[in-house]
Order: sequence, then structure tokens, then C-alpha cells
Amino acid sequence: SKQWYQRRVRGEALAAGMKGKGVIVYQVYLDQLWHFGPKDKMPQLPLPDYNVSQPLQELPGLVEETRVETVEDDQPTTAEKQDDVAEVTENFGEMSNPGEEEEEDKEEEVFNKEQTLLEACYRAIKTSIKKADLPILTSAFYSQHVKGCCEHSVEIKHTKWKKLGTLLKELQDAGLLTVKEQKKGVQSITHIDFTHVLLRGVKRLEKEEEEEDEDEEDIAVVQAFTCNAHAAKFFSKFGYKKGDILTRKEIRASLTNYIRQQNLVVEGDKSRITLDPHLADLSKIKDVRCKWNDVMQKSEQAFGQCYVISLPGRIPITVKGKLPPIQYKVEKRTGNKVVTLISNFSIFGIEGKELAQRLQLLQSSSASVVQGVKGEEVLVQGDARKHATKLLLTEYKI
Repeated sequence: SKQWYQRRVRGEALAAGMKGKGVIVYQVYLDQLWHFGPKDKMPQLPLPDYNVSQPLQELPGLVEETRVETVEDDQPTTAEKQDDVAEVTENFGEMSNPGEEEEEDKEEEVFNKEQTLLEACYRAIKTSIKKADLPILTSAFYSQHVKGCCEHSVEIKHTKWKKLGTLLKELQDAGLLTVKEQKKGVQSITHIDFTHVLLRGVKRLEKEEEEEDEDEEDIAVVQAFTCNAHAAKFFSKFGYKKGDILTRKEIRASLTNYIRQQNLVVEGDKSRITLDPHLADLSKIKDVRCKWNDVMQKSEQAFGQCYVISLPGRIPITVKGKLPPIQYKVEKRTGNKVVTLISNFSIFGIEGKELAQRLQLLQSSSASVVQGVKGEEVLVQGDARKHATKLLLTEYKI
């Protein structure tokens, strides 16, 4: 830039020991800028008629003007010279190696992302998760807890781990948590060391009220449990009846109160409890003594599974059984044309007309709402899976 060039020239002049006023040349006669202009010729000015033999002191006005210019010129001090030279040298060094600077910035950015994600994991364990929440699916741990505790928006695929499983394995090797595969392809966090040294000094992330208001507008999906006839026999003591919907926290809080009221904790071993007939009938555990976590897990299996979907400004929707995912289906129609069918979005409170309009803008192709076997479907010309996934993740927060 022009300012950088001026500072560089000034620094070089000071380094060379020059004094007084100087001239910085930006353009010269017959250069490229001259060729773009009207191509005027250089004006011819007459030279002043000075008598060379006349002494310098007798030339009118020359010595006075020189003295005035010398007085008016602000001569920099030695310290100012050194500062200017150092500043120009640093700027010149930065401009001379732009590639190295970009590489250093990229390394710092990757490091910051990884550090930010680790701190989010520590903060989620310290402030968001309780023992009653365990076991918890690894996907739910990341989406419902870690992302909410992340100070900056970080995608795990942009870090060195690339996948969530790699990150959790590193935390498991550090002794912070334990990950087990309860079913094929389904991993859960079964144990967390809440007294680990990595959690010392971790504090809750302070967010602005505006950000909290924005989070409230997102679609929230929470796993819950329906109280069936078998579970109602035990939980009727706590005011629940058949057909009620309970969260994991409510189930575990009720069980904890019952165990403590009946003094079922084994003396000398607080991690184990003695099962009475009612608790044994609920959990279907044959052993007389077992661990707390086993009782909690087996008791949850006595309930029916369901999901509660909270929509902004609407009444929450309860879906019993497994939650059907939003499905994409790519088909080839007449003329070898490719279309994408999107279904099962209505259960999340998404209107088909609105989704079609947004996909039409992103995909730059026609989109319409059609009636399918399971309800409304959105038909998009072309392969719209990439744009649909981005829209559902960023706009609808699913």
C-alpha cells in the first residue's frame, strides 16, 4: 500500500543517515500510467538565469530560503530513527514471507479449534452432565452438551480427530470417561470421573442473553420413557400412572429416593444396593446385591421408549417407539433425470412448502410438495442431499 511504501522509504533513508527533506517518486514520464492517459508531452520550463561567478551569499533569497527550510524541517531524534527503522524492518519481513505467515496462522487456527473443543468437553462434563444422566449416547453427549458449552463454533471434522469416536478414545485413554458399545454400532458413555484433574478450574460458559434466546428457538429432541402397566406398579408410589411420560432424570431421582428411604444401600460399600422384592420385580435382576448403575439401566428398560420434540411456539410432540429419521431417496425418472425425495420431516414441525422453497433457492432447481405413502414429501430436481443436510443442520438445528 501507499502508506507502507512511504514508511519503508523513510526507514531506508534514516538507516542510510540521510537528513532533510526528500522526494518519493510514484510515477515517471513515459511509464505505464502515462500510456493510459492523454499522453501529454513534458512541459518545457526556462531555466533561471543565475550568474555562476556570483558568490553564493549574494544570490537573492537562496540562502534565506535554505535556512528557513532547515529551521522548519523537523529532524527526528536518534531514538525515533531507530524505532522507524525497526518498524519498517518488521513490516518488510512480514511482506517478504506471506506464505510462512499463512502457514503459521493455519497451525494456530487448528490448535485453537482443538483446544476449544477439548475445553467444551471438559465444561460439558463439569457443568452440564450429572451421574443420573449416565449412560448417555456418544452422539447425544456431543450434540446436546458439548456443542452448547463450546465458546466458538467448531466442527469436529475440521480438527485432527476428524470423528467423535477418536476424540472420545483420547479422553478415555486419559482416564476421564469410559465408552462401551452396548449394541452393534451404538456407543455410550457409561462412566465419568468427575474428580479428574482435567476438570479442575473448569467454569460454566457465560453466554449473552441474546444467544440463549436464539437457542430457545431451535428444535429440541429429548429421549423420554412412557410408563406402562409393569412400570406403573412400582412408580405409582411416586404419583405416576400408566401412560405418563418420564425423563431419565425423573426415573433415577425416584429410584434414588426409594433406595435411600428403604435403607437398601450396602453398609461398607455405597456403590452396591440390596434389592427388595419390589425393586427386583421392576428391574428383573436375579442377584440379591448389584451396583447402582445396573439397577438404573434395567429399570429404564421396564418403560416404553419415546421421544419428545419441542418446537418453538408450539405444543411439544411425543413420538412413541423409535424416532423415524428424515430420509433421502434419489431416483432416476424418465429421460434419465435425477430427482430427490425427502420424507419424515413433518414430525419435526417442518412444513413441506417452506422446505421446498428453501431447497429451491439452494439447489437452483424446481422443488414441489407431493403426497407420499407416509405423508408429505418434497420432490427436488437433481441430487439435493448435500443442500438438504446443510439446511436441516444449520437452519432447523436438527
